[in-house]
Amino acid sequence: MSMANASDNASDYRYRPYSYLPQRTTKKLKKTAYNTKLGLTPDVVESAKKSLFEFAQREEERMEPGSSEVVVQENVPLDDFLTYRKRDVRLPVRVYLCNGKIIINEIPTVVRAGVSALIKILMGNWNRRDLLYFDDATMILGPNTAKEPDSMVRLLRRPRPPPAQAMDRRGTAYPTMVIEIVLAVKLNEPCRDNTIAIIIALYLRTSLTPLIPVDIRSFGTAPPSHSHKNYVSNIMGVPPHLFTGVGLSDANNNSFPPCARAGIPAYQMNIPATELFDGDPTGVPTSAVGGFNLDLWELQFVAWQGFNLP
Repeated sequence: MSMANASDNASDYRYRPYSYLPQRTTKKLKKTAYNTKLGLTPDVVESAKKSLFEFAQREEERMEPGSSEVVVQENVPLDDFLTYRKRDVRLPVRVYLCNGKIIINEIPTVVRAGVSALIKILMGNWNRRDLLYFDDATMILGPNTAKEPDSMVRLLRRPRPPPAQAMDRRGTAYPTMVIEIVLAVKLNEPCRDNTIAIIIALYLRTSLTPLIPVDIRSFGTAPPSHSHKNYVSNIMGVPPHLFTGVGLSDANNNSFPPCARAGIPAYQMNIPATELFDGDPTGVPTSAVGGFNLDLWELQFVAWQGFNLP
């Protein structure tokens, strides 16, 4: 799972791809869900699903992490992609546009949906008067790039931007937070002993290194594998002191406690109020000054239920 604070500049939003096991088929889809012009034919979608499924199996065998993306069409204009997504079509895979390429990158699952929904529920309980919550909204991220995050949060009073700086063709302001259930909040398939390794990463727009998480935690019932520790350290570039939690040790070589119940301090991730209320002409509400504390055990629990573990 990845949580990033977005600004009114789309370049501040970053996505890291990952995939999961398939839960749905294409048999009941309407033909209008496909688009031959964009390369999204039934055969291509089914082939991509197979590729994503095989990638997930390799991950389960603890092979090195990598990209599961499948490019299905190139040189696609942004306007054509936005028009297609405007029809609110539903495919058995997730697609996005990157530099003119139509890319299939993941398969929707109950676990993904449950974790994303719970984050919004918890945040909504904290503040639903000043913040708005959305799913599957297509955001323009560049001249020929657009994507739909799993969820996003936007300030109610955020000023409407000039058309050229809007996230869509309606002139909507960019969100102040986006949520992606991807490698950066990593949901591994259950181990043979019915334990799961989960990693969450927080990116901040205002960080001096916005492409590197400022906080990354392991909070599953199993430790992250060696290959994923290596990926976080060497590929994502996360300093050791920022990677904490289950299966890891602090600066004094003391192991972090298990994420076994709600309220454990080591598993409270704070989302700064200054980021969530960026652009609010009235400033940060008094009740929200401390920011939002996300209890990671709550996410572990819903992931556990989603995998239907005993």
